[in-house]
Amino acid sequence: MTAFSQDSGSFQEGFKPPEREKPGIDLYQIISLDGDTTIVDTTLSLEKLSRFNYLRKDDLTLLTFSNVGQAYNALTFTPGHDQLTPLFAAQAQHINYQTAEEINYYRVPTPLTELYFKTAFEQGQQLDAFFTVNTSERLNISLAYKGVRSLGQFQHILNSTGNFRATLSYDSDNGQYHLKGHLTAQDILNQQNGGLTENALVLYQNNDPEFNDRGRLDVRFEDAENQLRGTRYFVNQEYQFGGGVAPEDDSAKKNWGYVGMTNSFETKSYQYKQDQAFEDFGDAYVNEDLKTKTKGIFASSELYTGLKIKGIKKLEPFVGHHYYRYGYNRLLDLSDGVIQDQIKEHFYTAGVRWEGQWNKWGLEGQFKKSISAIVPGSLIEVSASRNLGRDSELTARYLRSETPAALNMQLNQSDYQGYNWQNSWGAVRTQTIEGQLNSDFLGRLKAQWTKIDGYVYFGNIGAGQSPVPMQDNNGIALLALRHDKIFNFGKFGYESNVIYQNVLSGTQVMPLPELLARQSLYFQDEWFQKAALIQTGFRAKYFTPYFVKGYDPVLAEFYVQNEQEIGGFPLIDFFFQAKIRQTRFFLVYEHLNQMFTSVRDQFSAPGYPYRDALVRFGLVWNFFQ
Repeated sequence: MTAFSQDSGSFQEGFKPPEREKPGIDLYQIISLDGDTTIVDTTLSLEKLSRFNYLRKDDLTLLTFSNVGQAYNALTFTPGHDQLTPLFAAQAQHINYQTAEEINYYRVPTPLTELYFKTAFEQGQQLDAFFTVNTSERLNISLAYKGVRSLGQFQHILNSTGNFRATLSYDSDNGQYHLKGHLTAQDILNQQNGGLTENALVLYQNNDPEFNDRGRLDVRFEDAENQLRGTRYFVNQEYQFGGGVAPEDDSAKKNWGYVGMTNSFETKSYQYKQDQAFEDFGDAYVNEDLKTKTKGIFASSELYTGLKIKGIKKLEPFVGHHYYRYGYNRLLDLSDGVIQDQIKEHFYTAGVRWEGQWNKWGLEGQFKKSISAIVPGSLIEVSASRNLGRDSELTARYLRSETPAALNMQLNQSDYQGYNWQNSWGAVRTQTIEGQLNSDFLGRLKAQWTKIDGYVYFGNIGAGQSPVPMQDNNGIALLALRHDKIFNFGKFGYESNVIYQNVLSGTQVMPLPELLARQSLYFQDEWFQKAALIQTGFRAKYFTPYFVKGYDPVLAEFYVQNEQEIGGFPLIDFFFQAKIRQTRFFLVYEHLNQMFTSVRDQFSAPGYPYRDALVRFGLVWNFFQ
């Protein structure tokens, strides 16, 4: 029995309550949908600087537009192999739209909060707030919201977005039942101005001092906006036979496995609005209050089971049912035929995922086949990796896929006459062979060869014409080499990222810069009696000139053009970043080299200037409560 006595005063002099032992950082875990686990990283590095942006990921391979979240032109090509369901419309706006595979789940010993803040352009800010807590050892919930509002430096390019995410993960007491689920609600709104007028482009390129205030430059129109919205409900459930670990008796080990089911339901909509018809987009059915909205519903269910077979680490057969409906609330009866109001389909998938070991090689792969009445799809993926020593790892990978064209390439309606079509495209067949070497001494070396047959893209049929979907019949072959390496010299460091690309065939439909590079030189030290770690220096990004893709605001898509080359100019930033406890501060003078040039030839797409030099700052703050 413990006795207590009352004390009218405070603690006895010299007495301090025992400090609660803080959990180790390795206990704050981030878990992907596939179960890959990493820990919360609060270190300071150039990698963190590269991810300190609107997308919260490295944007080396992207060319930003002038305003935050306006659009991003791709400087490399990344094939989407596993998309057996056709993509929705407005893919230029999807770069900030998080998919189910990008949503993470968490396990934390104490509540964890992360706040991201960064200044925007003119009026507005961007904020990403995240909170997660384990209400018990086995139940975790998280809430997050990323909101951005930025007026922009040019006329009528306001960006306003909101990304809400909520997750739940649960493990039963006996370790047999596991659940992961999330809800997302995402809204991406962009005002559109069509780029600068011809006269404004001359004034901009000649750096006329009277127009340093970019709001004085004329734009093509000031009455349009497009908006992408989406809501998704996602649940993955798994039941393991024999508990979270295999039983000890041999007979039970032989039969131990699991069954699982994944269900997803998602609605999307894309809308383009404009007050007055713009003549450069061609004839319109109405001259005022143009408004076109397309909707999509995507539902999928997958049932899988894990089999325990000697010599195979994982063998997971699966079957799935998928449904999508995409379209409009009207039919178009044109002189050359009727354009339907929607596309809808039920289709089924079957396949197997596996992991194994052969000698010193770790093997994994998957096979997937869809049974579809419109465009059957398939995926074959095989990879092998092995350690070559304490500091080196080699990975080889082969992928082959057949995927359908995006839905807006199959069916599109608009108040503009030239933006209406209905097409039936064959499958896009893609093959990729790649190898990667990770070494402390050599850095990361990656080689990738890609071949594409039946590539479907947006292109122009003539000068002044609106973009239309096309399918390439000649084939595309692409070779890409990449090298990443960090060099340290005492308190100085140098980071090199270089990508070489050679479009062996199909340059006219797959324009890419031959060279893309980012070089960073920095100084690192500990200040204030080692209370703060700082890094400061310069980084420069450069890509060789090429026929960069144009941007179409009606479709919110990029299209192939062959009239204007862009590139051959450096983008140099000065940065200063510091870490104090669990807070990282960032200050970046973006595009500072613009001050030393008299000609403005930096563009993100034809008619769309790149952003001007500007000082931006912000922070990422972690709270371990």
